[in-house]
Amino acid sequence: MAETSQEPDLAHFKNIPWCAQLLSSPNIVITPTNSREYKSSTEDALFAETFKTDDTISACLSFYSRPVPGIPRIEEIHTLLTLGYRLNGYPARAHGGVVATLIDEVMGILLSVNKKLGLAAMQADTVTAYLNVTYLKPVETPGTVLVSARFKEVKGRKHFLEATVKGESGEVLSKAEALWIGLETSKSKEKL
Repeated sequence: MAETSQEPDLAHFKNIPWCAQLLSSPNIVITPTNSREYKSSTEDALFAETFKTDDTISACLSFYSRPVPGIPRIEEIHTLLTLGYRLNGYPARAHGGVVATLIDEVMGILLSVNKKLGLAAMQADTVTAYLNVTYLKPVETPGTVLVSARFKEVKGRKHFLEATVKGESGEVLSKAEALWIGLETSKSKEKL
């Protein structure tokens, strides 16, 4: 898998042995992390500008396993993030609010990828209704983490998700559960 102009951080993660191992599977699909791209509307400015520096999140790469035909959606997505000291709450530790923000962002990436691919009947934009995070161990900085988000259940416009933040050893540092709601569109109102 060659580095593309859309994925400038691929080489960075291939130089980190545990990340390279995750990316070595032939079934991996690397997907653009659209929230890292500047938009004149200011959408995603937090991740595309504020958190896109050498001292915040210097590298970011999202990927998923190639879905099996007949599966209605991509069930899980993973995002590698290299974190810097400007995300700290305590010395050498990412702020808990930043950890929650990373989890929320990767959950959003999962929903966006499914919507972009036209999967899981996701026609509308989705927003976080609640996010419950359990902090198990510190997220150390500088360092690289793997944030994974997956569907737990889907009921109409309600998307129940869960996520983990793992460090290099694979140990779970934080975990979360959330409810995302699909916003009503004029079409969804007509069906009610």
